[in-house]
Amino acid sequence: MNEHTTHRVTHPLNVSYLVMGLVFLGIAGSWALREAGVVDLGEVRWLLPMTLVVAGVIGLGAAAAKGLSGRSTPTGPDTTESPADGSTDTYRYPTDEGDLR
Repeated sequence: MNEHTTHRVTHPLNVSYLVMGLVFLGIAGSWALREAGVVDLGEVRWLLPMTLVVAGVIGLGAAAAKGLSGRSTPTGPDTTESPADGSTDTYRYPTDEGDLR
C-alpha cells in the first residue's frame, strides 16, 4: 500500500437541507413541465403533493442511513471541557492592565 494514504473527510449530512432542496427542485420542475406544456393543470394537482411525498421519503431514508452510520455528530476537538483556569466563562474579558482574565 502507498505510504501516502489519504483519508477522505466528508461533510456531515444535513437532512433538512436535503429535503428542502428536493422540494425546491420538485416545485421548479413542476413549474417547468407546466410551462413547457408537458403537463396540464389537472396533472399539476397531483404532481406537487407527489413532490412533497418523495422528498419526505428520501429525507426519512437519509435520516435512517445517518443514524445507522453512527456519525450523528461531526468529529472534532472536545469542547465540553472547562478552561484550564477553572472558570466556566468562555469569553475572556479585558482588564484595566490589558491582560485577559
